[in-house]
Amino acid sequence: MRNKKIKVLHIITHLRVGGAQDNTLLTVERHDRTKYDVTLMCAPDGAWVERAQKIPELKIVFIEKLTRPIHPISDARAFLQIYRHLKNETYDIVHTHSSKPGFLGRIAAKLAKVPVVVHTIHGFPFHDFMAPALHGFFAFLEKQCAKLSDKMITVSKLNLKKTVELGIAPERKLINIYSGIDFNKFKKKMDGKNKRAELGIPENCFVVGMIGRLSQQKSPWNLIKAAPAVLARHPNTLFISVGNGELLEKMQTLARKLNIGDKFKFLGLRRDIAELLHIMDVYTLPSQWEGLGRSLTEAMYMKKAVVASDVEGVPEIVENGRTGLLVPANNPQRLAESIVQLLADRELREKLGEKAHCKVCEIFKAEKMVADIEKLYLDSMQEKTLLQVRASSENSNNTAASQRITSAQDEIVPSQIRSQESLP
Repeated sequence: MRNKKIKVLHIITHLRVGGAQDNTLLTVERHDRTKYDVTLMCAPDGAWVERAQKIPELKIVFIEKLTRPIHPISDARAFLQIYRHLKNETYDIVHTHSSKPGFLGRIAAKLAKVPVVVHTIHGFPFHDFMAPALHGFFAFLEKQCAKLSDKMITVSKLNLKKTVELGIAPERKLINIYSGIDFNKFKKKMDGKNKRAELGIPENCFVVGMIGRLSQQKSPWNLIKAAPAVLARHPNTLFISVGNGELLEKMQTLARKLNIGDKFKFLGLRRDIAELLHIMDVYTLPSQWEGLGRSLTEAMYMKKAVVASDVEGVPEIVENGRTGLLVPANNPQRLAESIVQLLADRELREKLGEKAHCKVCEIFKAEKMVADIEKLYLDSMQEKTLLQVRASSENSNNTAASQRITSAQDEIVPSQIRSQESLP
């Protein structure tokens, strides 16, 4: 067995454009194929299904009922499909991503006796703006599922701290691995003048933007409600929103109601994210809750001055006054004040942008993320095997126990472990 590749299954819901999806796809794409046999399990919908299908040597298993919203019947069917697949295949590792796959996938993996179960918390399924009873229920589910995990990954140190403080999992089970970014797509030469012309944005206009799903989490209404106060001070400002979502029509209606319909462009899903970031003077993340904010890190890499909500893991990279500005969640007035401050001070925008770029380059390389995840896999497999050997030795009271433990350490994918020693 030790001469074979390690079989790993990643489970996520849909492949719509989003931070958790990008994280997962980068991981399955960059796993070392000389050491890992990689399978991705997901729902068959989303703009990035085609992206996944183009990844070399990646097996994809579609689970039609693996949807994000809670639906007892669909969830039960999805669970049975996941469990049957795990029973028919022999995986060394199951790695679940986000709440729904984490709930169904971890239970199925334990029942199917998968040796190692890893879960990534891309964001909590509960937040401070939901009913206390619902908050408590989801926190309880997370705590129970954590017991089924050998290791859990957080994407920010503040999220790791919160996980421990809420009693969801002990610190020994947790490791922080920042969500890596493929910086190559942001290094190409960009023509801001042509992009502005394409979108009908005059050269003398400030551009303030946000990128993300138009959902309750991202709370786009905060930027729309902040816009009138910004326009009162800087009337030559245009706002752009990139992304679709269930709140699109409501946000368009809100912009018209506030008489700024002509100042707010809803661009929908786009493939030219780097070019759109390039023309922004200020980037905003007005979320109510946020694991870390992938679009935020991309904007910071592009040296943009950012204004973000002071929630969850965001303050870990947006240091107020140094790498960006922080404002309270659901506070359009403070959001507007910070945007006005940045638009009025080009030197401040450039200073914050430079510091932001350096911060992101330091910790968000995709190669480091995947190397850290693979090291976690190997360490977890070794730890699990040693525990099994010790337990077996104690039960049998075998005098050769210590000798078997030592030999077990050498048998657990030794070539892979040695090769990892040179990784950063």
